[in-house]
Amino acid sequence: MSFPGKDDFRKVFLTENQIAAAEKVLKEFATKTGTSAVMLGDMTGQVLAKHGGLLDRDLEIFSVLAASNFVATAEMAKQIGEKASFEVLFHEGESRSIYLVSLNERYILEIIFKSNIPPGTIRIYSKKAKEKLLEIIASEEVEVDLSNIFDDNFSSLLDEQLNKTLGEK
Repeated sequence: MSFPGKDDFRKVFLTENQIAAAEKVLKEFATKTGTSAVMLGDMTGQVLAKHGGLLDRDLEIFSVLAASNFVATAEMAKQIGEKASFEVLFHEGESRSIYLVSLNERYILEIIFKSNIPPGTIRIYSKKAKEKLLEIIASEEVEVDLSNIFDDNFSSLLDEQLNKTLGEK
């Protein structure tokens, strides 16, 4: 994956239906994972949709920093001979952690979560959220089935996998 040059960035606009659908995905993601805040941003740092928050923290500033983080790591990837940028950036903190997922060259799923939530949970659910968000972004008019993004079968498979992982330690 390569990112467009800074002159190639254009402000991204989503329809009201796309934003509403994205917010539904973000809300369900936050509910299933217990994240503090989750956002759909673009590579210019614009927040397109969000759920949750961080008390007095400005999520718009966070989103600009997340976009800058991707640009910096894209250059780092190039410096070490990678043909594509890193798709996931994970920063583990003492009380909160950050998980950033590139959806494509223009969009970022930005996740802020308490450090007691296993990163594997975030990783697994973010893959499913990424799929749904890409469907929403690609659609002119949203007709994506959002009835239950993380169906019961997915949740039971996740629980089973997490139990195996925790049991191996």
